[in-house]
Amino acid sequence: MAREPEVVALYRQSAEAGDAKAQFNLGESYRLGLKVPRDLREAVKWLNRAAAQGYAQAGKALQQLAAQGVDITPPAEDQAQPKRQQSLEELLDSLKPAEAPEGDGGVDMPLNAPEPDPDPLYEDVPAADLETLRSQAAGGDAAAQVALGNAYRLGDGVAEDSAEAVKWYGAAARAGDAHGQYSLAVMYDLGLGVRQSDAEALRWYLAAAQAGDAGAQFNLGNMIRAGRGCAADPAVAAQWFRKAAAGGDAGALFALGALYESGSGVGQDEAKAVELYRRAADQGEAEAQFNLANMLRQGRGAETDLAEAAHFCQRAAEQGLPAAQFNFALMLSAGLGVPKDLVAAVHWFREAARAGEPRAQYHLSVLHHLGKGVRKDEQAALDWCRKAAAGGDARAQYDLGLRHLAGDGVPHDEAEAVRLFRAAAGQGHGLACHNLGILCATGQGTAKDEAEAHAWLSLAAESGEKAVADSARRGLAQLTARLGPSGVAEAARRRAQLKPEVSA
Repeated sequence: MAREPEVVALYRQSAEAGDAKAQFNLGESYRLGLKVPRDLREAVKWLNRAAAQGYAQAGKALQQLAAQGVDITPPAEDQAQPKRQQSLEELLDSLKPAEAPEGDGGVDMPLNAPEPDPDPLYEDVPAADLETLRSQAAGGDAAAQVALGNAYRLGDGVAEDSAEAVKWYGAAARAGDAHGQYSLAVMYDLGLGVRQSDAEALRWYLAAAQAGDAGAQFNLGNMIRAGRGCAADPAVAAQWFRKAAAGGDAGALFALGALYESGSGVGQDEAKAVELYRRAADQGEAEAQFNLANMLRQGRGAETDLAEAAHFCQRAAEQGLPAAQFNFALMLSAGLGVPKDLVAAVHWFREAARAGEPRAQYHLSVLHHLGKGVRKDEQAALDWCRKAAAGGDARAQYDLGLRHLAGDGVPHDEAEAVRLFRAAAGQGHGLACHNLGILCATGQGTAKDEAEAHAWLSLAAESGEKAVADSARRGLAQLTARLGPSGVAEAARRRAQLKPEVSA
């Protein structure tokens, strides 16, 4: 048998260990013939395994195969023996937090061009004593005026005075000095020493940009892209990013790459995005390193290269980018592009968690609960779970809801469980949709409302988790019989207002 490409071998290793995302990726490789001969039997096998774990994209891929006339029945060895169906009450009692956060592929959405830090200030004027600087500025020396403005803005040798800084930047700007125009634009942009004004910031960035100032060109592009002070126009923003990028500005290279990756204002070109991200990444732009790592990991715009993806992800993580810290932790956990190292993964999960990344906080909660890569500590697990739930992580909200429902390490509080399940269900968490439907149907922790229960259970019925979907369907059958046509119509109306995409 021919040796599998490295990425496929890595997918297979993780897939056979039960990783749902790896199972999906391996199934897609066989479905599409990516780096391996196309083999629909293998595709069906691995996609079914991923779907059985609730990996929603796998279910969609199987539906596409079915629409093409492919038999998507799981192989005989994967078909479980029939089990006694649980009642709704039994299922509710048996639902527990997952023992590991399965199927989390990391933060794959590209980062958009950030609102720039308007610094650095222009400080290319030779050092001079303050009195000399004042004399030169009063005499109309634009460079001295900018330097004096910097001194007042920073409180360097004088009392900090943003209004006085605006005065001197304005003098230089009105005399046509690009550095003064840029600095004055910054003050209007941030509302320092002057009332904040997008229109004035745009005006002065434009003046400096037309004079060739790369920082102004980049900031101007960002304002136009975001529609600040003018109508949003990504195509015009791209023109200014190109001008700044031609001068090697790392932020502009990154921003232009983001436009090419998304096809916003320019024709989508992932290879061009990779090229631009790489140039910005080589200058140390953390967001570019992160986006480049994602594209290399996914094989978009360039050949898949997990080792290089890990390299750039680590560089961004070391600069303190929480999304990169989280993704690098996941790569260390799975041994993708780097040797598997759970202790190192915990370090990066903790760095991201401390920076407020909810998904990292949830992973830390699970790892403390299991004692993997870190000491087993139920209090730490609970503390991180609370933080992740407060930050909006649906899995943490679900787990914490279960704890309150059972009084597990927290006060027994059915109303709080309902609140947490509702938050997670609103994000499409299938188990939370199911449990919320049960509680609405029984009136536990909330007013009994069978129409709302029907709405949530109908969403849970779409879960890729078979036990949850089957139980939800049984509950729906019972509720439908009790509600009658008018009640079911009301439930359908409420469901239409919910519209979350259910995962698992």
